[in-house]
Amino acid sequence: MNCSELIYIANLSLFDNISREPCLQHAPQLTSSASSRAIILAILAVLSFVGNVLTIISIRKNRVHRGLRQHSWNGVYTLILHLSVADLFVTVFCLAGEAVWSYTVEWLWGNMSCKLFKFLQMFSLYLSTFILVLIGIDRFLAVRYPMKSISTSSRCCKFVIGAWILSALCSLPQMVIFHIEKGPFIEDFYQCVTYGFYTEPWQEQLYSCFSLFFMFICPLLILVTTYVSTFLTISRSDRMFKSEVRNSFHTHFDNNRRRLIHRAKMKSLRISIVIVAAFVIWWTPYYTTLIIIMFIKPDEEVVQELLRVIFFFGMSNSLVNPLIYGAFHLWKPKKHSSQNNNSSFRDRSQASTPNHKSFRTYSMGQSRREEETQLVLLENETSRNGNGYSHRIVRTNTMRSYRSS
Repeated sequence: MNCSELIYIANLSLFDNISREPCLQHAPQLTSSASSRAIILAILAVLSFVGNVLTIISIRKNRVHRGLRQHSWNGVYTLILHLSVADLFVTVFCLAGEAVWSYTVEWLWGNMSCKLFKFLQMFSLYLSTFILVLIGIDRFLAVRYPMKSISTSSRCCKFVIGAWILSALCSLPQMVIFHIEKGPFIEDFYQCVTYGFYTEPWQEQLYSCFSLFFMFICPLLILVTTYVSTFLTISRSDRMFKSEVRNSFHTHFDNNRRRLIHRAKMKSLRISIVIVAAFVIWWTPYYTTLIIIMFIKPDEEVVQELLRVIFFFGMSNSLVNPLIYGAFHLWKPKKHSSQNNNSSFRDRSQASTPNHKSFRTYSMGQSRREEETQLVLLENETSRNGNGYSHRIVRTNTMRSYRSS
């Protein structure tokens, strides 16, 4: 197998079709296709690096601009921050690292660097995926069980630390499996491979199934379940509220709650579709090809064609994540924000009832994510308790806002 024709997918051995016996072949050289791959990977690395750095900067600016308190900052912003950091790891070790490796063709940096590099590659991919799953779980808990959300200071830190530790543990086999091997060529040629580690084909297939399950199948099932449940919960709350409004007196507070709950439902639907679709689109070709290569064992020509088609998938998901989360959570149109603030100020100054004033005071200064959570919290409490407990919460907030004003 021509080493220069491979993009090194996960634990794919490069020397499977090469004998250990010396031969008269020359070592692989840089080809035009390898150069093209290196250039494309380098471009993706630059774009991904810029996107994730801008996401981190936007998080910092949003915290300063909105004056978020510590418990708010340690919520969804912390998760997005760690997702951006994980995607930066993917950018450096997967995109940029593979670009350099494709250009040099052989591994030039020693055995320990080979093991560490492969560990960091897998670690960054696991971490990015696990943080993505945490965001899905956080959105589900924030809507379905608001008091159990992981977006509190202590819970969020524990879950994030757990994601880092679990990613490291899942990546440890890379340190054992990969090593440098001298190729059977006329020139000295060393490559970072798994060749010689596995004694039976099923061992390599088992490790591939392990990576497939924990990095694709399990996260995909969790993402689909959490986001579908989130949307269904918001839809159910909206229907219950419409029923309450038809049987009760319409107030300005009720109308605003209804409008904002509808907006939260539509936003949840949009982001659910985009996140799950992006995860499926970018990772399915990658792992489908890995399964074909590991289990079906096609001809070398078929392998080369498959690798040419999917070599930039999977790892380039780090370029898409900042676009998705930046669009939905961070980069807000200033014009609309200004109009909303002006409208809130006018409504607050013209309010004739404490409830109206309390709602406006309570809503200002919160992020969209917090607004959705608080609204659904009120809806859940209203539907679960017939004794008006949620209305007492509203009245308590009303009195606090009235006294502070």
